[in-house]
Amino acid sequence: MTGDLTRILTHDLKLPADRLTDDASLDHAGFDSLAIVELAVLLTDRCGIDISDSDIKDAANLGQLDLLITTKRSGR
Repeated sequence: MTGDLTRILTHDLKLPADRLTDDASLDHAGFDSLAIVELAVLLTDRCGIDISDSDIKDAANLGQLDLLITTKRSGR
């Protein structure tokens, strides 16, 4: 996972760092519906990424979420 995503998840969303591995599901990492909405807003505000709640929910794990964010950042 990229450092930016890790910082957002640990500092802003207060998710436990020991659960943030690439293969961790969103549930295992500590996401709830509010955290998903907050992450979408933070990514839009801080990174200029247009990402929806459903895009985030569709990620099978944090590694896929990180890849999605990286792809959206690069405009692909």
